[in-house]
Amino acid sequence: MKKLLFAIAFMTAGSVAVLAQDSTSITPQTPPSSETQTAPSSDQSADQDKDKQAISTSELPANIQASLQGQDYSGWTVASASKMEKEGKTFYGVELTKGSEKKMVKFDSDGNVVKEKE
Repeated sequence: MKKLLFAIAFMTAGSVAVLAQDSTSITPQTPPSSETQTAPSSDQSADQDKDKQAISTSELPANIQASLQGQDYSGWTVASASKMEKEGKTFYGVELTKGSEKKMVKFDSDGNVVKEKE
C-alpha cells in the first residue's frame, strides 16, 4: 500500500513539474501603447497626467533633438513625444522604438536625461 501511495505521489509531482514548464501555453505580453496606459496609482499622479500634452517631434527643444540624434540613441526612432509640467518645471517624454523594442526617455528642459525606462 505504501508503494502505491508513493508511486501516485511521485507521478503527481512529476506531472506538476512538467506542466509548470510548459511554455507553449503562455501568450507573450505586449507593453501597453501610449494611449492605453495603466491608471495612476495616486491622486498626485493623476494631476501630473493632466498637465501632459502630446507634441510633435519638431516641437522638442533643439538640445533634446540633438541628444536623440547622438550616439546613445543611434538606430532608435521617435514614436511619440509629450510635454509635461511638474512643480513649475517643464519635462519632455519621448517614446523610442527600435524594431520590437520600446524605450521611454524623460528629459528636462535643458536636454538632460532625467529617467530612462525600457
